[in-house]
Amino acid sequence: MAHPLFYHGQTPKIMIRIKVFKNTTLISFDKQESLDLRTSRQFKNQMMDILKKPFTNLFVDLEKVENVDAEGLNTLMAGQRLSEMNQSQLSLFNVKKEVLNSMKKYDLDSYFFFCDRPKPFSDDLLMV
Repeated sequence: MAHPLFYHGQTPKIMIRIKVFKNTTLISFDKQESLDLRTSRQFKNQMMDILKKPFTNLFVDLEKVENVDAEGLNTLMAGQRLSEMNQSQLSLFNVKKEVLNSMKKYDLDSYFFFCDRPKPFSDDLLMV
């Protein structure tokens, strides 16, 4: 049975917060989410729009992402590939153990840059 708030074929909206400070962008989720078949398309579209601009530093805050399925992993890999093509940097932080385990399951963890906080501009960026 379809979710009562969405019609058949309709993609649910996920709440993504985007903050920009100079050439650095932070993407975070407003509420607990899974990065999966249901939510990946919207996230991918927003991430790709940001990474189309060369020399962009994109930090993806995964603090509220509980799990990632194959579609979510494909979305993150597509962002990583585009960032490399455009001489940009995609960094992941606040990655939960379950999400990291999903990446390790497919040997994808070595493709990403993980950081504790997006230094040295984290304070400025997180305050925007």
